[in-house]
Amino acid sequence: MMIKEMKGTPDYREIIDLIDAEWPHQFGNLSNDEKIKELQKGHNNQTDTLKFLYHQNKIIGFYRYSLFPRDNPQTTTAHIFDIAILPEWQGKKLGKMLMKDMIQDCQEKGFEKLLSRSFKDNVGSIKLHQSLGFSVHLETEDSIVWEIKL
Repeated sequence: MMIKEMKGTPDYREIIDLIDAEWPHQFGNLSNDEKIKELQKGHNNQTDTLKFLYHQNKIIGFYRYSLFPRDNPQTTTAHIFDIAILPEWQGKKLGKMLMKDMIQDCQEKGFEKLLSRSFKDNVGSIKLHQSLGFSVHLETEDSIVWEIKL
């Protein structure tokens, strides 16, 4: 297993299966091309950090985080946008490995706090955040916003 940072705008076609694993119903009935356009539109090369998890040259997981808020280069807070593992690789502690790598990366870059969001129906994400010491920052109708002090 190897975690490698991706510089520049990624080819989201390479990870469409991961996107589908992360957001199975949030994208609704969008085509893959429409999903990719949404992801490209939301990607910011100046503020986002993206890393892929490889197994034998195949991408099996990834994460992306950014400044929070994005328009404040002096912020000491980061926010997780994405973290996903292919379904056939889930349950092997790889999400935890990616999250620990992300926390370390944020610490090395001088962030003091990391925020994240889980849908309330995503039991795996909730367990992952709890296991790593995240606390509930706030709750909405459908989501939990987590925070961890770095």
